[in-house]
Amino acid sequence: MTYHIVPFSVIEQTIKRGVASDSPKVLHQYLDTSEAYAERLGISEAYDLYKRVFQVLLETVCDAAVPMHWRELCLDSIYRPLMQLKRFVITDQDAVEYYRFEHELRALSHYFMSSKTMGVSQ
Repeated sequence: MTYHIVPFSVIEQTIKRGVASDSPKVLHQYLDTSEAYAERLGISEAYDLYKRVFQVLLETVCDAAVPMHWRELCLDSIYRPLMQLKRFVITDQDAVEYYRFEHELRALSHYFMSSKTMGVSQ
């Protein structure tokens, strides 16, 4: 059996655009792959990778052009890179950046996902 390796950036674009919105396996593969990559990287590079994954998922959550069920799945999965980022908190500066990520997630997900619940009550 032959395996084709899809470049990481291609998978990211697939996720961001919701192209595979009927295949949650793609998202799980992306997260698993990012964690496997990070294990082989140095601390700084692994941190940057988890920030990148977090941003990809957050951008997807905030994109109204992406199907809602895909955005919800990304929101449900964003804890994985966020918890990995938390492992890197050592200094006060690290903590400030981590809490900025949490705040950004709360604010943006509330703003972009609340339209779903508002549409139901109208």
